[in-house]
Amino acid sequence: MDTSANNGPANIGQALNQARIRRRLSIDQVSDALHIRRDYLLALEQNRWDDLPGEVYGQGFLKNYARLLDLDSDAVVEQRRREIGQPLDHPAIPPMESTGRTGLYAHASPRTMTSQPSQRNRRKGAERNAPEYSNPRVLIWILGVLVVLFVGGLLTLRHGHSSPPPTAALASKKTPKTAPAPAKTTGTRSAKHSGTASQHKAVQGATVSLQSTSQSGTSVFAHYLVTPAPVTVALAFTGNCWVSAAVNGGPATSGMYYSGQHANFSGTQSVSLILGSHAVAVTVGGKNIPLPTSNDVLNLTFQG
Repeated sequence: MDTSANNGPANIGQALNQARIRRRLSIDQVSDALHIRRDYLLALEQNRWDDLPGEVYGQGFLKNYARLLDLDSDAVVEQRRREIGQPLDHPAIPPMESTGRTGLYAHASPRTMTSQPSQRNRRKGAERNAPEYSNPRVLIWILGVLVVLFVGGLLTLRHGHSSPPPTAALASKKTPKTAPAPAKTTGTRSAKHSGTASQHKAVQGATVSLQSTSQSGTSVFAHYLVTPAPVTVALAFTGNCWVSAAVNGGPATSGMYYSGQHANFSGTQSVSLILGSHAVAVTVGGKNIPLPTSNDVLNLTFQG
């Protein structure tokens, strides 16, 4: 496009500006018609190509602007290419295309300079590719499943609060192998030795005789002979007392006892006790046994 003759425009920007003024159009009117920002239109008229988003986009704006002003759009674009030394066989600049329902237009990307499907075809394709859950029947079915799951969860939660967990029920049926540590409550505790089915009854009128005593540090050792067997020892606590007991030479069990509590130990052969304090009354075969000392740790062995 030769614009130098007859005092015509000297460059592309002037050609666009003069054509727009002849048509009595404002920049804002052109911007609304082409959906191109007014800043880009002014940059075209003032030949400020560096202010455009890129050469390809700028040539696209130029072609649409020239077409709106009834100029030879192809000739205007070819002149721009000559100015920047771009080959004239460069792929044609695609027209502006709508970006969607917003009504705005944008230049096609260089990767999409091939023919594009129309907006109507794209809309039809989107409707065909719409997911199945857009169907009202499918939505109702999904909603029904969610309601069933929600109600089932509530029923399960309510049932869980009303009944104890299975593990707790099983634990309550199991009998502990060892006696638990005594609590600070009154009551009676009894010890059973291995090899017997039940606690032996105390033999009334049993004879208990002290055989020997010895002392090692703060511990006193006393050995008693009980006749006849079995050996039954009853403890009544008047205060806090730690006790370790072994029946028939078996493994010892220990625990803390408190005032008001009782403990019974019975064996066919022997009962050995370690008493941490003297806050306890010892009875063997129904007879009260005086404690050897009043301050030391007591190690008492009752042999049948």
